[in-house]
Parts: sequence; C-alpha cells; structure tokens
Amino acid sequence: MMMRTPLAVCLLSLGLTLFSTGCQSEAEAPVWSAYPEIISGRWELITAFRNERETQTLDGTFFSFSKDQSLSTNLPIPVGNSSSGPLFVAKYIFSQDTIQVEGQVPLQFIVQQLDSQYLVLMTTINQQNFQFNLSRN
Repeated sequence: MMMRTPLAVCLLSLGLTLFSTGCQSEAEAPVWSAYPEIISGRWELITAFRNERETQTLDGTFFSFSKDQSLSTNLPIPVGNSSSGPLFVAKYIFSQDTIQVEGQVPLQFIVQQLDSQYLVLMTTINQQNFQFNLSRN
C-alpha cells in the first residue's frame, strides 16, 4: 500500500506539469508570428534617434514593406555604388522580432514595438545606433 501512494503522487504531478506546460505555450504564443502581416504598408517617420539623441536630419524618411517581403526606404543608407538612386530597395526576411535585409548592404532591424498604427525599429549603421518611431501612412 505504501508503494502505490508515491507512484500516484508522481503520476499526478507529471500530469499537472504536462497540462500546465501545454496551456502556457498556447497562451504565450509569439507575438512576432503576426509581424509580416501587420508590417505591410508604408510607414512615415515621427521621430528618429541617433545614439539616443533625437535628430531631425532624417525628417521625411519612410519605410515601405510589401507582402512579398521587399523593403523600400529613402533612408540614406551608404551603398557601394552611387547610381542606386534615392530609394534603397531590398528583400528582407523576418526571424522572430528581427528584420534581416538581404543584398549588397546587410542591415538588421529589431522590431521594438509594432501594432496596426505604430512601429519602432532599432538598427546600427556605421557604428551608430538608430531608433525610428514610425506611424502608418
């Protein structure tokens, strides 16, 4: 009789652990799984920060994300050839909360905040940290 009690307790605690783990994983599903759909569209710069200081030199900047995962922006990104024009256009890949821009200029944007009307991106360009606060156009 003494042997059955510990076995029952072990089975009960194992069952509760599995049940609670299953509930947590569904309730805490990654928010970033919806990012590709939410981010599609044109985003206008509200404020920009360079090395944690607000800057107006980027006023008028926009980012446009298409559903086929291409990005176009007028952000002055240093590129190897000067004939690239005023727009930077490249393919991108989402990986959780990170936008990895492909092509000759490797860029990585971290999504700090994203909802239907507001987007905050962080990146490093030429060893300078940038934060872009954007609103949907």
